[in-house]
Amino acid sequence: MKHIFFVITLVVCAAASTLAPAQTPTACECEQNFDAMITKLEANYIGYHLTKDAIASNYAARKQKYKTVAQAAPIAECAKILQEFLQFFEDGHLFVSEYPKFPDADLQKYKLEITAKKIDPQTVQPGTSAPIEGYWTDGTSVFAIVRNTSIYAPYEFVAVIINAPDKNKIGEIKFAVRLSSSPSNALWEGVYYTNAYAPRYVSVTPYKDNTLLSIWGGILWGRLPDKNATLFKPEQPTVRRLDAQTMLLTVSSFLIDKADFDKVLFGNVAELTSAKHLVIDIRGNVGGNGIYLDLLRAYYEKPAESKRGWAVSSEDNIAYFAKFTNLLGTDPYSPVVADMKSAKGAVVKGPAFKNLELEPMKTSIEKVVILTDRGNKSAAETFVLHSKAVSTKVLTMGENTGGVVDYNSINMVKLLCDKHGIQFGYPTSTLHDKIPQEGYNKTGIAPDVRIDEAVKDKIAFVMPIKS
Repeated sequence: MKHIFFVITLVVCAAASTLAPAQTPTACECEQNFDAMITKLEANYIGYHLTKDAIASNYAARKQKYKTVAQAAPIAECAKILQEFLQFFEDGHLFVSEYPKFPDADLQKYKLEITAKKIDPQTVQPGTSAPIEGYWTDGTSVFAIVRNTSIYAPYEFVAVIINAPDKNKIGEIKFAVRLSSSPSNALWEGVYYTNAYAPRYVSVTPYKDNTLLSIWGGILWGRLPDKNATLFKPEQPTVRRLDAQTMLLTVSSFLIDKADFDKVLFGNVAELTSAKHLVIDIRGNVGGNGIYLDLLRAYYEKPAESKRGWAVSSEDNIAYFAKFTNLLGTDPYSPVVADMKSAKGAVVKGPAFKNLELEPMKTSIEKVVILTDRGNKSAAETFVLHSKAVSTKVLTMGENTGGVVDYNSINMVKLLCDKHGIQFGYPTSTLHDKIPQEGYNKTGIAPDVRIDEAVKDKIAFVMPIKS
């Protein structure tokens, strides 16, 4: 196989390129972290530079509004406020995350608060009125999401640990959430507790007909029929036969290690490549990394053209792209770094990747159906784009994807408060040079065949497949 360079959008990405300054009395005040984020955004974010003239008035008004909000907000609510501000750009690759580093004394305090409010698992009974209610698993523990009592006000729902390897945790809550300020997105937001009891801001969204729960930070839970059901790892791919001619490959995440993905792919390669039809169910897959190239080889027909996008020159972006250069300067990133150094603050051409060329597998596959939904973002969307580009055998069915692909290659920089570990993530380049006029962020990628949301069994809907 030829050595390939290509653009892959990421959800969880490179380490921070800018270290946080030493803690000061104001470092953990929300207003100062808001100001720091604005500085980073306006210096680094290519989407801002490509649209700033058109958005100037509305953007200035939003900055003023949220600066006032940040002035009055406690640091514990700051990540939520910063995330709300960033929704102005409607770019899922523009975000704030928390990686808290609380001292032991604080962690002990949070632990005591949680353990003092344990809920008897025998009294927990999930309802059915909201799509997040029910029993869920991360592969090792069982959680029940139920309506909240006044114990965790003002949250609407809590996730209670029903079973876990550490039996001392049974009855504790894992997160508490309420409907977000953008209910059209059908997501909930609130507080999530790490295994060390550190609280962090979190958003929670159900996908794949409410059978997968995406938790901000790359966490995926799968729905269980009841609390005693057999556990499974929701992020792991699976393979099963649908009929004599059709195989189903389910890929719920591209955040797993490539070795784990390849173990399933090549462990079932005979069944997959001897099938006449292949259904690839990526519903609920919010992205990750480009681990899917060997899968493309199963139906590869022709190279996919790599289009060159835009980037903006800044100190953070120079440091980010410089990490991927080689000493000879023969990589796609060295010219970008050189252009950035000679034109500080300017929009420059992004990396020029080679076309995506793969060595095809010998297969019997005549038709590939990719099932999509609004949960598909980032690398899941590039998987769809690459699949369609390399093969005429591919048909997409389902819903529009989530629309998080116009701006990609994420960098993360620390803000000011180490204790709460607030980091600002932003995309460093565009998918191609016609962004934002000709992109997918506004609409998502439309399927070739739309499946109505009311259809309960999407797999049955696509069968039988005709070549």
